Amino acid sequence: MINQTISPPVLSGPPVSRWRGPFPELRRDTLGFLLHCQTYGDVVKLPMGLVLELLLRQRDAAMYVLNHPADIKHVLVTNQDNYRKAPVAPSESRIFGQGVLHTEGNMHHHQRRLLLPFFHGNHVTAYADLITGKTQDLSDRWQDGTVIDIAQEMAYLTLSVIWRLLFGREASAEADTIRETIAVGQSLIKLQYDSLLASVTPLWVPTHTHRRLTRGLGAMESMIHRFIKERRESSHRNDDVLSLLLAATDMDGRQLRDEEIRDELMTFLLAGHETISNALTWTWFLLSQCRPVQERLTCELNKVLGDHLPTAADLPRLRYMKMIWDESLRLYPPAWSLHTRLAHTQDHLPSGAVLPSGAWVFISPWSLHRNARWFPDPDRFDPERFSEAANRTRLLFSYIPFGAGGRRCLGESFAELEGLLILATIASKVRLRLVDGQRIRPEPVMTLRPNVPVQMTVERAGITEPHFVVA
Repeated sequence: MINQTISPPVLSGPPVSRWRGPFPELRRDTLGFLLHCQTYGDVVKLPMGLVLELLLRQRDAAMYVLNHPADIKHVLVTNQDNYRKAPVAPSESRIFGQGVLHTEGNMHHHQRRLLLPFFHGNHVTAYADLITGKTQDLSDRWQDGTVIDIAQEMAYLTLSVIWRLLFGREASAEADTIRETIAVGQSLIKLQYDSLLASVTPLWVPTHTHRRLTRGLGAMESMIHRFIKERRESSHRNDDVLSLLLAATDMDGRQLRDEEIRDELMTFLLAGHETISNALTWTWFLLSQCRPVQERLTCELNKVLGDHLPTAADLPRLRYMKMIWDESLRLYPPAWSLHTRLAHTQDHLPSGAVLPSGAWVFISPWSLHRNARWFPDPDRFDPERFSEAANRTRLLFSYIPFGAGGRRCLGESFAELEGLLILATIASKVRLRLVDGQRIRPEPVMTLRPNVPVQMTVERAGITEPHFVVA
């Protein structure tokens, strides 16, 4: 009798160091290495090296990179209960604490149920006027011919919005401290993921980077605790996240402690505005490289808005702008990788691969979105990939800029609203032309940011001026 049992595929991957695993290659060129892994199949096995095997006390410890949407859906949605978050870098844990970004199980579900209403529906659209007003103030200060660092401008703009959303007040003197702390924290988090030595060096060791991070976090925490104290002592309640958290209770029905409120506020402050500002920066970069797309956007804005500022109600009619936004998130997803997951038990993936118990599962939107199987000519900027017809035929889970499943980004609706309103407000007033001679590359720290300042020249151009009409 012939045994017709189909054996699971043998998993392979690029050559890596027997002692240090793939980490030297990841440190040298993270994004390029992930794209190279595509050539080894739907599931790529990367042995983590003898050093980590000894530290983890886990024989054959390996990271498994998933390249197929069906497998990604299986891990993030269908069988998500079989996976938990892997340990995070010490600096990441110090920054975000037990905020919703890091918790698991019932606590995570409780936090999401508590916070989700604030980032959807009327709570989101209520901030439309704030977003467009602040954006108009910013763009009105730009003089024709002025050269600006668009990444810095977007960062301060989105910080001013999230500060009002969280605390109901304006950010002023705090902005520089926050921006510096975020930059230091991002670099240190990436370093600790790439370097075993950095990951085991306690934050109390007084390196230059550790001192800068500790100083910045201390200043931010002092501000947050002062805001909490002032609000607790006041009978006034704002319609902001701080008021929501002060009125909330934990799973046992008790009021949240100050430290728990601090963790949630820090999570939204650092994770919230940085992702949107990077997404906007990459969108301006892409538009500056493709004049036909920019012209078509201007034509749409002229037709839909006329001479008034965009509102939330206008966004459904700005269809092409939404296509531009989606294509920008495809090429440069701010969350270029999702948190690594650990398998509780052995799991059979739809691709046929078998993940062993204890497998470290790695999913990268950056790599997934630039896979020619799902997006032909993947490096080309083409908003038509997100036309209504294309959306109907695109393979599910081939596009996950905000993650998927139970850990899908909580602020996705707000991020889209803010990004689109800022894009429409600025594009209706000015064009941004990339200064020649710059070599701008994506830098994968905690978010995907440009590796250098992005210098752009402002060109004033009202949308009521004549433009070509797209047939």
